[in-house]
Amino acid sequence: MEGNGEGLIVSGAWIQTIGAAVAAIGNTIAAMDRSEEDERVSSELYILGNAVEATGNSLQAVGQTKIQESEEETLGIVGDWFQAAGNIANVVGGTIVLNDDVEEGLSIDILGDVIQSIGASFEAHSSSLLDSDYAALIAAGQRVQSISVAIEAIGLVYIMKGKDKVGQQLIAIGSYGQTAGAALSAIGYTKEYNRPRLFHDWNSGYYYL
Repeated sequence: MEGNGEGLIVSGAWIQTIGAAVAAIGNTIAAMDRSEEDERVSSELYILGNAVEATGNSLQAVGQTKIQESEEETLGIVGDWFQAAGNIANVVGGTIVLNDDVEEGLSIDILGDVIQSIGASFEAHSSSLLDSDYAALIAAGQRVQSISVAIEAIGLVYIMKGKDKVGQQLIAIGSYGQTAGAALSAIGYTKEYNRPRLFHDWNSGYYYL
């Protein structure tokens, strides 16, 4: 195991969680009765949050690549990159909406959420195959993320159909669910990669480090 790879995974998971929380705050503002200035702040937080998430997911992908030990883990790496790509699409879509091309921006946003949801489901499946005490916790968090981002996508569809209030509420619910799922996975990764590990000393037997 490469310590550097594990560090990238843990730090990336927490960075992703922070980004999801920032985006969730932006989505909460959007779900409330708001002024034009509030709408701009909401969009800016959404864009910033997704940019931070993309950074976190990319770090996790690089870290997973460094410590990969089996073919089963490849799907998780692909999932990390899918999530990062989805976040980038959200940044692009949010920026377009901020510049008043709402329909095109929402379409790109929906695509980004779909890509993220697929990526998180890939990660969850890969994590569930790992021989780890915390695999179930990590996979559960990733499943929550996958479902939550799908809820966000549904909310965006509602907005495109003119049902703004319901759509914004669904997006806010989904974004907080995504934050919770990311936090669960981050806790799992932190516990997994910071626990004592067993190493073999050929002269004196086993010891913990």
